[in-house]
Amino acid sequence: MGKTITSKLLFLSVFTAFIFAIVGIIWGLLSSSQMILFDGVYSVISLIMSLIALLGSMYVDKEDSGRFPFGKATIEPAIVIVQGVVISILCVAAISSSITSMMSRGREVALGSALGYGIFSLVICFAIQYVMKKNRHHSEFIKAEAAQWLMDTLLSVAVVVGFIGALLLQSTSIAWIIPYIDPFMVLLAGLYFLSVPITLIKRNGRELLRMTPDSETQKRLETHVQKLKKNYHIEGASVRSSKVGRTMYIDIDFLLDRASTVRTVEDMDRVREELDESFRDMSQKRWVNVSFTRKRKWARECS
Repeated sequence: MGKTITSKLLFLSVFTAFIFAIVGIIWGLLSSSQMILFDGVYSVISLIMSLIALLGSMYVDKEDSGRFPFGKATIEPAIVIVQGVVISILCVAAISSSITSMMSRGREVALGSALGYGIFSLVICFAIQYVMKKNRHHSEFIKAEAAQWLMDTLLSVAVVVGFIGALLLQSTSIAWIIPYIDPFMVLLAGLYFLSVPITLIKRNGRELLRMTPDSETQKRLETHVQKLKKNYHIEGASVRSSKVGRTMYIDIDFLLDRASTVRTVEDMDRVREELDESFRDMSQKRWVNVSFTRKRKWARECS
């Protein structure tokens, strides 16, 4: 079910980005708005990134245990990092372009037409962003798409607010600032949006390096293990975990002594069953390895 939902949401994102890419670029050129043109170009980049994410998701979902014995989880954060880098480059280019426009006395814009696009964009982007955010637990791909559509929604808000302000200033003594509003909005949007891809790169970089998951997950794992230690009189245990894409990797070593009630293979399997039951509400696919030993050297960092 999760695979189907991920593919459907990514297809929705691709289709909507395609529409915005065409509408945004044409409308931006006709209204002479750098902000709308930026929105259109962003949609082109978003379309390409969404297509890559869709193809990546389909590839990850295919079984291939021969070539990928430990799964394809690393493919997902790798693609999201590429998305983050490309979005960062787009933001830097937009900031540079806006500064150039402001230094050359701004840019005249067809305000009524630009405002119409802003309202149209705001409604559609908010709807798509809401759907993505509501389902982002299914995949890192969906989280990345939700972040992209959030950026586009905020961009649309900036367009609407900016152009409403420009219309209100037309008959005032400070109407001279109107040509600067469009590039100034692009500057603010570009600066703000840089934080989104940086966050994506940071989070997925941790996953690609197989670093520990969030502290809440770590604490939860430790709590379950400590409970088992107490119930089965286990001398020590070490817990190692990492989250990569949609998969949670958990490796646990139990150090046994003569006081332990874990003695047979059946006892060991009972402990594994209890662990598995405690992890059932995790949204990620689980890859769990549980080992038992009486020698400390085979159970690293036991406590």
